[in-house]
Amino acid sequence: MAQLEVEFMDATMRIQSQGFSCEFPEIDKNKKAVLVFLRSLCCPDTGKPLFTYQQLADAFEYKARQNVANFVAEFRASEQSFVQYLTRVNTKYDRLFPLVEAQILSSVFLSVHQHYLGFCETHPEETLSEMSFREYVKDIDGGKILQRVRQVVSKTELSLDVHRYLQEILDLKAVSAVKRKEIVEAFPSVAPSSLKEQKARSVDLRHPAVSRKLLVVLLYVYNVPQEVLALLFGVGKTSIHAWIYAVCREEVEWQILREIVCWSGHVSVDEKWVKIKGQWYFVLCAVDSISGFPLLLDLYPTLDTVSWTLFFKRFDALYGRPKLIQADGSRALAAAREIVFAGVRYQLCKFHKLRNLMKRLRQHIHDPKLLTRCCRFARHIFSNTWVSSRKQAAKTLQALAGQEVAEYLEAHMLSVWRHLTQSLTNNAAERFNRKIEKCLSGRYGFSSPTSVEVLLRGLWLKELVLNGRKHLAATAQIADLDLAEMCQESLNVDKILHNFDDYALSRIEKLA
Repeated sequence: MAQLEVEFMDATMRIQSQGFSCEFPEIDKNKKAVLVFLRSLCCPDTGKPLFTYQQLADAFEYKARQNVANFVAEFRASEQSFVQYLTRVNTKYDRLFPLVEAQILSSVFLSVHQHYLGFCETHPEETLSEMSFREYVKDIDGGKILQRVRQVVSKTELSLDVHRYLQEILDLKAVSAVKRKEIVEAFPSVAPSSLKEQKARSVDLRHPAVSRKLLVVLLYVYNVPQEVLALLFGVGKTSIHAWIYAVCREEVEWQILREIVCWSGHVSVDEKWVKIKGQWYFVLCAVDSISGFPLLLDLYPTLDTVSWTLFFKRFDALYGRPKLIQADGSRALAAAREIVFAGVRYQLCKFHKLRNLMKRLRQHIHDPKLLTRCCRFARHIFSNTWVSSRKQAAKTLQALAGQEVAEYLEAHMLSVWRHLTQSLTNNAAERFNRKIEKCLSGRYGFSSPTSVEVLLRGLWLKELVLNGRKHLAATAQIADLDLAEMCQESLNVDKILHNFDDYALSRIEKLA
């Protein structure tokens, strides 16, 4: 057996044996070619290879001889052509994707499951799971599918059964519960029977056992610790935790949405962030601009146009089109608003605009007297009585403050002036965001989105019980709840007065 030494120095691969020596640049393709070439060298007398797989693996610093054997097998599968061996990508995906694409385009109106069964019948020699088949389908160019659909529809008078495809999406295990709920709210007729029953089912909040748990939820939302609640209600901490999760289920959310029937038509929208196991999530909320009552809350893992679009579609399905939308200048929110509520009037928050303008003025104006004058004109943009005088103040500031501020005024205020004419703020949503922050900030951390959703439902329920009765239907259960009576029936007064009894603790211990 011949000896072989390989040295790697300065990005160069030096190969030495008894009868030859050579050098190549140290790149992957050169390694693959040299390995196959060295393995192909044979003894002229015996015909046996000069170098074993293990010898080549040791010389080229591979962990096992199987690495070299795989290269040789790949070369033989490439019809022993070095060009094809070094350039082709021999993967199962490259072989099967054209077949899957042809299967889908052949009958675009069949379900994916039916396509998979047809693929298995047409290509019995191939082994492909249905999950992998669905992943291949995701990679098909949507333009090709749309073109094929137009061809078929133009030739025939087919009516597309949208409900059937939506029901198939609901049957997929990969679809999250949030997405299922959004689809069902937008298209109630496609809901499975279990979801329809869940939506129709309501919780009897007036039952003594349920009202006791509801009182626990209200106090917990006010950041009363579970240990204190366990003491007040005379039960264990585990029972308190179970009560909170028993009340704040999805059924309560459906019940809240079903019983809210009155709102002003003016809505303020904003977002609040929360960290769950090191990952940022975002609470999107829609609040009645007049009363400050939350109309819709939802938790999303991203803050982009897709999340805002889904949120607005859900709001549209529940409440219809608003008369006026008040929001900040978020681009993702604006894009989603144009998709779902195109043509609906909207106003930008003057507080956000003024704050950003003041920041620009302080950055670019260094003369104290000029800065004071410019700040006065900036406040006049939103405080003057007449719209024309406010716009004149903006133009005067544009002439005084310099090029950078003038460009900012043109891009962010004068170009959207008709959406600032009412001089409104987004304070209703901002105030409710502070309630969300106060409710969530008193916790030690959240283990899952479910725990945040439970707290949000509890906060929503608290707002409905205390401040939202005028938004409820006349027959709503929540409108009949008497918080004082619930406290009298549910709280253990002896536990509350325990620390004030003379026999319980000494005066010194109480003072301590």
